[in-house]
Amino acid sequence: MKIKYFYSVASPFSYLAIDRFINLVNKKNIEVEEMPFDLVGQVFPNTGGVPVPKRHPSRLKYRLVEIERIGKKYGVSINSQPKFFPPSDPHLPAKFTIAAIQLGNKLSFGKECLKYLWANEKDISDKKVLEEICNNLQLNFNEVEALANSEKVEKIYSENSNNAIKEDVFGAPTYIYEDELYWGQDRLDYLEDKIK
Repeated sequence: MKIKYFYSVASPFSYLAIDRFINLVNKKNIEVEEMPFDLVGQVFPNTGGVPVPKRHPSRLKYRLVEIERIGKKYGVSINSQPKFFPPSDPHLPAKFTIAAIQLGNKLSFGKECLKYLWANEKDISDKKVLEEICNNLQLNFNEVEALANSEKVEKIYSENSNNAIKEDVFGAPTYIYEDELYWGQDRLDYLEDKIK
């Protein structure tokens, strides 16, 4: 069994879902193809999405309500309006995440980026913060940084975004299992029902 997992390292809903998703993966012993992608720069413009700052005030207001409501329901500590959102450079932490994945660190670096942004009030566009995450995960920062800045990772990042568009992904998180798409943290139950 395999799930394609498309997400943004800056998405609050990816953060709200990550622990439940990891629990599901472990419970069902599922292989995950982890695919951090460029949601705002690539996927939104090609699928009709609108970046958060450009949304109507009524949508912005309800988004904050939802973030707090979901966090409370699942016991996830989250600041609905973190100081460093949106990140000044969302690509850098995404590429660091891809580099960590390439080095065998799956479902951890991206989770830490999400936690640092949405719970720890840290700037995930700051290399010092990314170095701290590397240290916490016992990863060699210089090795991860070199790989993150490589053409290989740039190509993977671009391919992840292009593949998301080809697979009709338009938001984060999105899970694809047996060619069926499940968008949003509130679709994990449906995904689990399908796996059963």
